[in-house]
Amino acid sequence: MIARRVVEAVGADYVQWRVLTRVMLKNDFRSATGLSMGRADLSIWRSFLIYAAFGGFVALVAASVTVFLPGLMLPGTIVATQVGVVLAMIVLIDFQSVVISPDDYDVLAHQPVSSGTYFLVKLTNVLIFTLIIGALLGGPSVILLLVAYGPLVAAGGILALVGITTATTLAILCTYAALLNVVHPRRLVRVLSTVQMIVVAAVMLFPIYIDNLFGPALERMMSGDGAIPTPAWVLLAPPAWFASLLPLSAGDWNPGYAAAAVAGVGSVGVLFFFGAGKLSVSYAERLGAITTRSERRRRFRRPRRATAVRPHTRRLGLPTDIGVIATLVRAQFRDDMTFRMAVMGLVPAILLYFIIAMGQGPLPDPFVELGAISYGSVVINVVAIGFPLMVAELLSMTKAWRASWIFFALPADRARLVVNAGLCVTLFLVVPIALVIGGVLGWSLGSPWHAAAHALVLALLAHLAVQARPLIGPHLPFSRPPMKGGTVAHTLGGLFGFAVVGFFLPLFLGIVYSTTAFTVTFIGLLLLAAVAAPAVVRSGIRLRMERREFAG
Repeated sequence: MIARRVVEAVGADYVQWRVLTRVMLKNDFRSATGLSMGRADLSIWRSFLIYAAFGGFVALVAASVTVFLPGLMLPGTIVATQVGVVLAMIVLIDFQSVVISPDDYDVLAHQPVSSGTYFLVKLTNVLIFTLIIGALLGGPSVILLLVAYGPLVAAGGILALVGITTATTLAILCTYAALLNVVHPRRLVRVLSTVQMIVVAAVMLFPIYIDNLFGPALERMMSGDGAIPTPAWVLLAPPAWFASLLPLSAGDWNPGYAAAAVAGVGSVGVLFFFGAGKLSVSYAERLGAITTRSERRRRFRRPRRATAVRPHTRRLGLPTDIGVIATLVRAQFRDDMTFRMAVMGLVPAILLYFIIAMGQGPLPDPFVELGAISYGSVVINVVAIGFPLMVAELLSMTKAWRASWIFFALPADRARLVVNAGLCVTLFLVVPIALVIGGVLGWSLGSPWHAAAHALVLALLAHLAVQARPLIGPHLPFSRPPMKGGTVAHTLGGLFGFAVVGFFLPLFLGIVYSTTAFTVTFIGLLLLAAVAAPAVVRSGIRLRMERREFAG
């Protein structure tokens, strides 16, 4: 068997590798498609559909670039960069438990498992998921290559896709292993939160990067100045190393492309060798030891006041019902790496979206330019409504979902808990975003009344959307297990869906803002609906929540 020869060639035991890989995959798919309070959860397949849709979008971008910039190098680099960045986010957010697993040594220490087998099992477990997601992200582009250039170039595209997927996965795993040698696992949460913010910022800045890179070239092409050759500095980017396989497979034997392809293959080998030395059984032993060892206590200049005397929610003056959820969210943000990194990733995204919206010039006044659609207004609508809905969805998922048994053991009103989670999103996210939008619109429109009215409408629509979400599928706070790749898929899917809503919303508001009477009546109806929504939703989901049973 080819698989046996490959496994044994890297110094691993084939039987152990096969058994351990099968067990890990069974556990992963059971947790991904497991029970969600007594019902089957098919969200992993929805995630795969979202990745395929995003891959189609990337293919369209690459095809449009090919029309204006003939050749395969630059479009291939764009696709490889997008695939690599999204896969980096997936491994960084959803697969950190593959490397940070202190239980491995306790389970495998008494078994004759070599370091080579341990590393290969770890790598195979992640690569199976990332190769599936990479195929969904890059598959549409490969299909376009097959139709436009033939099977040989499509084969080169497949090799490039496998290369960027493997290199990205190995790079993140090696980064984890290197960080764990110098950073305590509990402190690693804070380090990775910073890394996550940088990666998300890179994703959000990618459209600006593409516009600045290809904008002048497109202008020259359209003015008839001729085609723009591939800049030499592009070959220094790692995604271009794998994209160089496309022109080479098409017969363009450029020495620079050949050197880039050799660099891509060599980088995979170097990362594999480095990872094999870092991810070993002795590494698992050290990880288990330092995880059980206490982290050195930090000294604070000012002694903390006891939370029992003056809790944070009491200092904020929150109602008791909302304060309970706020305290739970705060503790989850402190201890749950996946939740913390997902929320922290949205912070730079929101700021960058505001910068992008303001960078497109003055925003149209929705009360004057009725129904006007601009890039900046669409971005503002996505931030106002889409981001709170994404955070509301994140509030139901955690690795510690089995701790939600407390909601079923205590005589708590579960429907009220679900509604209060939405109210926390409104209080801590919708309201601050609305204030920032009001300031941005006031600066851009020059009319504080128009800015305040439009920001109020967007805030009320966001509040109603967050409250109405449980009517589709109510979930208690932090009661669902996260699935591999699900957080990033949910983010991408939300951005696509809310972009469509943000595009058509100005058309609807153009009718509402056409007369003062319509505007006042609409805002009044929104205020009444916003006040009544919690009670209506609570009564609508009460029966379903009472029938739920703990499935942990």
